[in-house]
Amino acid sequence: MKRIFLHFGLLLVMVSPAVVGETEVPYTSESIDKGRALYTNLCTECHGRDGKSLVDVISDATDLTEPDLYRNGSSDAAIDQSIRDGAGSGMPPFGSHLKDGDDVGHLRNFIKSLWPEARRPPVAN
Repeated sequence: MKRIFLHFGLLLVMVSPAVVGETEVPYTSESIDKGRALYTNLCTECHGRDGKSLVDVISDATDLTEPDLYRNGSSDAAIDQSIRDGAGSGMPPFGSHLKDGDDVGHLRNFIKSLWPEARRPPVAN
């Protein structure tokens, strides 16, 4: 019986948001601004300042303004995982570059601010 509870407990840990990489950071103007600063320092080399990836050096970088083109999906968890763990062979992991526990969420929120207006979540006050 203990073995069943142990396996169930491990399963819960394996699927918890903290393990998957999704952080609960509200989509606010302040968060988007924090994410913009992170993006400027970490992401523009490949994704460009506007997120469109029209950079000659990295020909296969994802256009962040088109969430339907994201290779690993555009859910919060998928974006967080791509930021933290990298994506494919071209995008390295950035988890070790992010100091604050909410930085992945701030970066995700800025990326979502690049989406077409109809696809963006409403900004919380």
